[in-house]
Amino acid sequence: MKLYAEEDDFLIKRSNGLLLSNHDVKILEDNHIDYLKCHSLEELIFIIEDYLNNKDSTELEELSIKLGEYNYYNYTNK
Repeated sequence: MKLYAEEDDFLIKRSNGLLLSNHDVKILEDNHIDYLKCHSLEELIFIIEDYLNNKDSTELEELSIKLGEYNYYNYTNK
């Protein structure tokens, strides 16, 4: 467990408007998921979940959970 955030942990607004860290992008690219064609977090989460139906990836599963939580807490009216 990391005690401090590293440079790759900070969210960066990507060209498609999504906020993703460099670490998130690396995980997506390693799994050949084109996040740049997604226009919302919901769309990206759907693509990740669809990918996970066919392949196992702990990192990608954790990313999906993280993005889902971020989406809920930042974009859901409570």
